[in-house]
Amino acid sequence: MSDKYRRIIKIIGTTLLAVVFALSLTGCGTQSTTKPNTLVIWGFYDEDVFKPIIKDFKRKNKGLKVKYYKKNLDSNYENDALNSMLSGQGPDVWAIPSDWVYRHKEKLAPMPEELLKNKKIVAKDYFVDPIIKDNVFDNQIYGLSPTVDALQIYYNPTIFDQAKSNASKLLKGNDAARSKINKIFSNFPVTWDEFNKIIPYLTTKNGSFISISGAAIGTSNNVTYSADLLSLLMLQNQTKMLSDDLSQATLNLPTKNSSGQDVFPGKNSLDFYNSFADASQSNYTWGTGMPNDVEAFVQGKVAMIFSYSTLAGYLQQIYPNFRFQRALVPQIGELNPIIDYAHYTTYAVPEISPMSKTAWDFITYLSIDSASTYRSASKELPAKKQNSADPVLKSRQSNSAPTSEILKTATTWNKGRYPVEVDNLLKQAIDRVNNRSQSSQASLDTAAANITQLLRKDTW
Repeated sequence: MSDKYRRIIKIIGTTLLAVVFALSLTGCGTQSTTKPNTLVIWGFYDEDVFKPIIKDFKRKNKGLKVKYYKKNLDSNYENDALNSMLSGQGPDVWAIPSDWVYRHKEKLAPMPEELLKNKKIVAKDYFVDPIIKDNVFDNQIYGLSPTVDALQIYYNPTIFDQAKSNASKLLKGNDAARSKINKIFSNFPVTWDEFNKIIPYLTTKNGSFISISGAAIGTSNNVTYSADLLSLLMLQNQTKMLSDDLSQATLNLPTKNSSGQDVFPGKNSLDFYNSFADASQSNYTWGTGMPNDVEAFVQGKVAMIFSYSTLAGYLQQIYPNFRFQRALVPQIGELNPIIDYAHYTTYAVPEISPMSKTAWDFITYLSIDSASTYRSASKELPAKKQNSADPVLKSRQSNSAPTSEILKTATTWNKGRYPVEVDNLLKQAIDRVNNRSQSSQASLDTAAANITQLLRKDTW
């Protein structure tokens, strides 16, 4: 089928979906083909994760039937869900990436008024900031989650130990430098400057050929979360990603520093990201010819990769004998706020669902009453705010797996109605710098112009 016909079919399908959603508000349109009083849930985890939660929920809702379907978050997931909704087969509870909520909010049923009376749910001091930022619009709650995940580093302790030993030998006779490097290796890099300092010791190369990389960063084709990582760097550098009214991308624009001079935090972030794949730079350690980051990691070809908590379960299941440890992402420095990057699964209710009230009952039960059960299986961090002091960079325990502490500093950004396309545009910006088709500023200008076009699109 040609791209032209695919676009036509997509437009027709989208138009029909909008009509059906509109009709559903008046009681017309498609009839549900699922049995009455049956709640259909789509999620990304194995059914065993939800079994105890569903069992308890059914006990509290006599006569309710619940069907759970495990789905894969692939390129077909969104269209499969919309087609299923059109056919009246659900889902009533729909698992979606957290940055999809704004995209679909006109097609989602917000939390009912009677549930909003539960102060525990609506209180902004109950859920961590990413939950509020991603799911609450115009004082309406469009989704909730029992957990939030944060970008983190996975590292190979064997490569680290060998690199630390090699660094001590190379710096023999320079006690001050050796002590400083040993401290960074022992405590793990707290800042990006420290991260840069250990990269040469972690990297094994012959000229431009790299046999063991220090970190998978600098490209887009083989770094799974390259867009998230670039977003993290931009946010840490206090880049304003979009205008307040979400009509223009501003990540390419300058800001004023304390001296009143123009600085380009977006460009500086892109330059730093790409430097790791630039053979002329001292921190050169990765390239487009390397394997996928996770594949390289389990093969012992890279010391560090960036990922989320869910990767830990995958590695433990598929590679049970592979040793790895986790650490927090580096920060800019003492003068900058601590910024971590959040991403997670949100549970929402399609407006077309005939079970919207029950679906929201389930989501609130999942997110509050059964949060610990869900979290023990997902291995993610609790979405409930923790009472603790504000984190300080000096006391940040970088050499350990993330805890709920980092959700005090975790943030996201609204990518508008086309989050997948925006991520792809960030990846393309990385590529243009790598292949030298554009300078970093020109590449970011191109990305910003294309993102602005998406933000201003009238059609869905």
